[in-house]
Amino acid sequence: MNKKYTLGIIGVRGYVGRELLALLANHRDIQVDWVSSRQLEGSPLSDLLGKDQSFKFSGLSAEHHYRQVTIENLTAEMVAKQNTDIIVLALPNGLAEPFVKALEDAAKSLLVIDLSADYRFTDDWIYSVPELLNLEKLSLHTVSGPIKISNPGCYATAMQIALAPLVKHIQGRVNCFGISGYSGAGTTPSANNDPDKLKDNILPYGLIEHLHEKEVSYQLNMPISFSPHVAEFFRGISMTVQLELTESWTLDSIQKHFKCFYANDVGIKVTDSIPNIQQVINSNNCLVGGFKLSEDGKRLSFVSCLDNLLKGAASQALQNINLVLDNRKST
Repeated sequence: MNKKYTLGIIGVRGYVGRELLALLANHRDIQVDWVSSRQLEGSPLSDLLGKDQSFKFSGLSAEHHYRQVTIENLTAEMVAKQNTDIIVLALPNGLAEPFVKALEDAAKSLLVIDLSADYRFTDDWIYSVPELLNLEKLSLHTVSGPIKISNPGCYATAMQIALAPLVKHIQGRVNCFGISGYSGAGTTPSANNDPDKLKDNILPYGLIEHLHEKEVSYQLNMPISFSPHVAEFFRGISMTVQLELTESWTLDSIQKHFKCFYANDVGIKVTDSIPNIQQVINSNNCLVGGFKLSEDGKRLSFVSCLDNLLKGAASQALQNINLVLDNRKST
């Protein structure tokens, strides 16, 4: 019988925490022991999930699966005393540090995974787009205390999956134009998730030095220009990429190169036609394709699409958790 790893989520009020709970409902190796939210302390978790009819798994409603779980309000010190194997930090940017320090000092947990941007530029954390991760980083992680994984941003995931196969063949600055559903703006009311402002509209924002622009530039060690926009649909990202190649390519060679690069990654699908958001919502897939080349074969444009709440956040986090657990089984 497989060992059940215990898991706790800090910051369950947001969309990503709820998506992750839906994914964990039938996980054979993980048991959700507790969830924490300062704003929702004392509320039944089933009430939170039951408000959204999209949270269904194996024919059972969220109310049924998590009917015995009550949302707590745990401090960093309280979390560190829980002896929980896996801690998921689903907090807004800037709030993770007290929990991380307490968990490092306690050295009781196997894994801490942060969904915010707080540790995406920190070398002692493992930054992981799972399909791009060198698994030796997990095998060589022998420091005392928990393994620490920084989960990439949603836009940043779409950009990196698009660009990774070509990193050695790009010259100059890459231009990325992204459109996200308004769930990417979170649950706190703002102009970017206001139905009245979004109706029949698209809103540009953060047009220079957006956090995900810095993230991709740092991780791929190349200059990126990123223009984010939000539209009135709820979930999904469409990312149009334009770049200059160091040498001339043919369309056939580009397509073969991408398909070879991602041949072993079932969740990344390379398509001849232009991918769209309807093809990826509610899935862990990222579609890359619609390649177009200039006449000289040196200017390339194509599209990367994914679900910002799943492959851009929750299901990618679960992929990273599974990588750690699988690596633990094999050692």
